[in-house]
Amino acid sequence: MEKTLFIIAGANGSGKTTFAKEFCKENNLEFLNTDEIAKHCKTDIEAGRRFLKAVREKLNQNSSFVIETTLSGKYIKPIIKEAKSKGFLIKLIYIFLSNPEENILRVRQRVLKGGHNVPEKDIIRRYYRSKKMFREIKNLVNEWSLIFNGKDNFILVADDKSIYLPELYKTFLEDIKNG
Repeated sequence: MEKTLFIIAGANGSGKTTFAKEFCKENNLEFLNTDEIAKHCKTDIEAGRRFLKAVREKLNQNSSFVIETTLSGKYIKPIIKEAKSKGFLIKLIYIFLSNPEENILRVRQRVLKGGHNVPEKDIIRRYYRSKKMFREIKNLVNEWSLIFNGKDNFILVADDKSIYLPELYKTFLEDIKNG
């Protein structure tokens, strides 16, 4: 495999970490998990710095790896630019749910299992901002995939080559327009 930066993106509660862990296991890749990094930090700023440092270290090692993001911050474009300058392929995998209320419910379920919480207002804001950023970011990467996290599995809706499920794709685009 050519050295590749895989970016798993989506709003809070969309299933990024679940997808990334399975994807890494199947493809023998390292996953830089922001949530795991944050557990060992006192502040979000410290966690962000440590995450960016870890990303730069991986880029300098010239081996494929996976990161996750809500696409609601400003750091992803510089990461993409740096990765490209070092000869990485960039593959964006965007995971989404039907509506922000579903994301809120999944975050609540995660909290009940001991996971981290995200305020509802942040989930709603990031749900729409994240989708809008996807539209921008997909033009900066080599390949992209849009995946719906259905009840029991992840479903490929579209990628840079084709649209496989037009109705779900249309719903996704309407959220971008209306959000």
